[in-house]
Amino acid sequence: MRASVSLACLLATSVSATINPGTLVTISSAVDVNSQSAWWNPLDEFNGYQWLTYLRNPLEGSKTNHNVMVVRRAQANGAISRDCLKTSSGECAEFLDDNGHNTPSIAVDGDGYVHVFTSMHNEPWNYFRSSSANSATLMDRSSEMPDHTLRVTYPVVKRDADGNLWMIVRGQSSNDGSARGGYFYKYTTSSKKWARISIFAYRTGYSVYPDDIQFSSDGDVHLQWEWAKFPASGVRHEGSYVRYTPSSDKYRSASGATVTLPITQETKDIVFQPLTSGETYDGDTGATPVPAFQSAKLALYEGAAGEVHINIAYRFAPKSYQGWQVHRARATFGTANPWARELVFSGENTSAAIGITHDGTTVRIYYCVSGGSTWILEKTGSAGWTNNELKAVTGKGVQRLQARMRSDGTDLLYLGAPKNVDATTGSLYFMTVGGR
Repeated sequence: MRASVSLACLLATSVSATINPGTLVTISSAVDVNSQSAWWNPLDEFNGYQWLTYLRNPLEGSKTNHNVMVVRRAQANGAISRDCLKTSSGECAEFLDDNGHNTPSIAVDGDGYVHVFTSMHNEPWNYFRSSSANSATLMDRSSEMPDHTLRVTYPVVKRDADGNLWMIVRGQSSNDGSARGGYFYKYTTSSKKWARISIFAYRTGYSVYPDDIQFSSDGDVHLQWEWAKFPASGVRHEGSYVRYTPSSDKYRSASGATVTLPITQETKDIVFQPLTSGETYDGDTGATPVPAFQSAKLALYEGAAGEVHINIAYRFAPKSYQGWQVHRARATFGTANPWARELVFSGENTSAAIGITHDGTTVRIYYCVSGGSTWILEKTGSAGWTNNELKAVTGKGVQRLQARMRSDGTDLLYLGAPKNVDATTGSLYFMTVGGR
């Protein structure tokens, strides 16, 4: 039973007639319990296929290890093919379990080649790519990455309108014992090579945690991340955003001002969720004190005049509430004092998963309650928020998700239930949500 909710929540409980969930599809019921995180991008859709990636317990050997699986699902008829990531000798690659860190991210480039980054917790690159278009069989291509000595965590990768891929990671240089920065890369289909663009965020004594990448119609790349005390922490602070223009190689804050690199928390108009009363980085390492910030995703839409509207959903735990609320930050790019914030959901603890989509009229925020279910917060125009459970997911133990939107406004959901089979095994589901 759902706990009682705050006034902010009570205003968001009416039923929306527009939400139209599709059929819940079981992708696998043999998912490693460690196949869970909030930062990852385990879902893509391209050229008539959905692509999903997850961890599987090895068919033989220790369950403290995992294989990484790639699933191709045909949009037309639901037909599935799958394979494990392969070593150079053709065996299933095997990695040590590391909950929350070793989860995979996937993206398909504009030529149809599939890319997966996985199983890195301050480690060298683990990068795999298909040898043919639309293939679920990927081979180890780690040696092709730049920055061979970099120690990498949290790969977030997305495809732009031209079919090129962009990625942000947390990186630590081999000779740097004081910070882990935000590293920014691009894969160009014409050259079939990755190249580093910049170290976009860095500050001594702190670590960057990548969250999301989105694109505006002019080809600009929008980056979102959060900060923690170096070397790492289970809670973070000061959610941040910047816009990159490839044609000029310039970075701009939400107010439109050009900023210099590396960006820090002190860079003006970068932080969309500033420190609150009593919030500090002190004591974070090895602990999870509040107030704190954790998990965030980004959505953009463009107005009639071409202005870019920024929407960010994130989880925040205030000092007065021992649980994680759902918040939204908004900005119209290029305006003074750009950031506005609102509390959208409170009263029941949420798990480390959140998604947001926006079609220009209706915004949806997807979240999971800690007991294991998925809900949709929806707001159209100036109307109030509605809050509805995805009924097909009830009782499935879903605690992790990713949401992405098609051009027609239909949302695609990756839904993970880490322990709904047994203590070491869970399930992965896929569904669409229409109605916009």
